[in-house]
Amino acid sequence: MAIKKKAHEKLDSTNIQRVIDELETENPITKKEACEMLNISYNTTRLGKIITNHKEEQDYRKSRMNKNRGKPASKEEIQEMIIQYLVGTPVTHIAQQLYRSPSFIKGNIDRIGVPTRVVEGETFIPPDECVKEEFKIGEWVWFNKNHPDTKGGKAGKIVEDITSTAKRAKLQECKAYKIHYWVPIEWKEGMWAPWWPGIKRFKGWTTALSYDLASIQHLIDDYEINEEAL
Repeated sequence: MAIKKKAHEKLDSTNIQRVIDELETENPITKKEACEMLNISYNTTRLGKIITNHKEEQDYRKSRMNKNRGKPASKEEIQEMIIQYLVGTPVTHIAQQLYRSPSFIKGNIDRIGVPTRVVEGETFIPPDECVKEEFKIGEWVWFNKNHPDTKGGKAGKIVEDITSTAKRAKLQECKAYKIHYWVPIEWKEGMWAPWWPGIKRFKGWTTALSYDLASIQHLIDDYEINEEAL
């Protein structure tokens, strides 16, 4: 059962495990110090529940990972890997969700041919099967832009060919496109908006030259990805 937490409380898995380790050493910290490390009010009952819940989650995760060890990825797992990676979920988080190792997730992503996110300053090199000189309206693509919404790479859909009005496209003798993409809204405690219920993302747009794009339409089609998930 998940423990409810307030924004200021440090109840991430790593910190809880750190507290447990400190409580179980030869010279353990006090329960009051443990609460301070978690940034929670001094409450031994709640502290005990947090520790018990964490241990149960770790035992369950270990059991699930042991059952999955040696098994190839299922179609459903591959679909989830593709979707989560394309929307920007870190590999470590995908691994946690699927009870797999990060190396297993990364290996499958590379094998499938999902374009890899790059950090600022690195060159984006799309997989061979994703390279195209021209794209169709409505085609899903992967692009890299150095601004907050798309940092490291983003999936989007081509909505317009703007080659005729793009100066850079004429200089580079290539195509240029307008792309729509979705940005998830991360709700935080204290956020207020009358339109919040049911609103989970908003639409952004950008432009890109063809050589800065990688087609991912084959991933959408071959693995029957629900476009609404992107």
